[in-house]
Amino acid sequence: MSNAAEGKKWSKKKKVAVIVLSVLLALIVLVVIAGVCALNWYCKTADYSVLQTEQNVTLIAHRGMRSVAPENTAPAFEEAGKHGYWGAECDIYRTKDGVWIVSHDSHTYRMMDKSAFVEKSTYEELMKQRVANGVNYENYPDLSFCSLEDYLKICKDYGMAAVIELKGKNNTEYYNEIIDLVEQYGAQAVYISFHFENLEKIRALTDAPVYFLTQEITDEDIELALSLDNCGIDFNGNKEANFEKGMIKKCIEKGLEVGAWTIDDTDTLDKLAAEGVTLITTDNITK
Repeated sequence: MSNAAEGKKWSKKKKVAVIVLSVLLALIVLVVIAGVCALNWYCKTADYSVLQTEQNVTLIAHRGMRSVAPENTAPAFEEAGKHGYWGAECDIYRTKDGVWIVSHDSHTYRMMDKSAFVEKSTYEELMKQRVANGVNYENYPDLSFCSLEDYLKICKDYGMAAVIELKGKNNTEYYNEIIDLVEQYGAQAVYISFHFENLEKIRALTDAPVYFLTQEITDEDIELALSLDNCGIDFNGNKEANFEKGMIKKCIEKGLEVGAWTIDDTDTLDKLAAEGVTLITTDNITK
């Protein structure tokens, strides 16, 4: 083979390599752009309108009344109490030094002015952060995390049920600390989780109501809920599949308590009420 022919051969290989690398680079750029867009969407504060309903339903303020104050903060829970919600829902994690605090995310990036993993930080470290996102956050310049203790005190003061979401599958060996705090503050507690094993762990410690969270109700979800005393199902009330497949009716026929989340428009609430759902978690609907 002549040097010219060999050079031509390598030239074709290089062209193929360049094309492949260009395609891979383009895909990486698209993935990064999509990731940034998704992150920006997740971090964006919704533009809420506070609505009212006349339906005979029980309303739970999702992460507190996050339509008027930053989610999962003391002001959001206080606003829920002032607006007469039956309960205020929160999400909890355990810090590195054993303090239960309220946060929806395992990382502080979305809501706070600094970035840190909640469970890898001490309580003191986290309390140095300030809320930098959420509705009207600028009205609370010194606002930081709400501890589980502060949340329970607010719920007790306003006569609200403490609806506590158990996040992840870890720290279950410390659930007795949660129970002790609930009893200390004399709060009425309800426990919810997407992880059924969490509900089993908490059931071994208390007979308080628990709800298995699910996006779309399945027959397996129903059987799991039926296997645990005083356990209901709390489903995504915005998914049409739950209506179309008759799963709401099936839960009720089986004797399960049912709730729906996160309902932010009165048309969907009316539709759920017509199905017999009376426990509604919402960001912005009041009575």
